[in-house]
Amino acid sequence: MIERRALQRIEINQPAVLHFDRISGVYCCVVKDVSDQGAKFQCPFYVFSSDLDLSVDGFKTSKRCHVVWRHGTTCGVRFVN
Repeated sequence: MIERRALQRIEINQPAVLHFDRISGVYCCVVKDVSDQGAKFQCPFYVFSSDLDLSVDGFKTSKRCHVVWRHGTTCGVRFVN
């Protein structure tokens, strides 16, 4: 397969949590790979929201994200400043 991304992604396979606007609680996922501009993660559910917060350290820090693609329960996000 030919890699078409401009930036190399680093495979991390790390547990993480998501928070969606206007929905209480946090939801578990696994971040599969990450770059400076985005990430790919997999959840046990379909991600319906286009904007979310992603954290790999229990929300000590988080990244605001915008979903750019979905394939089943796997999503690709772009980090938003």
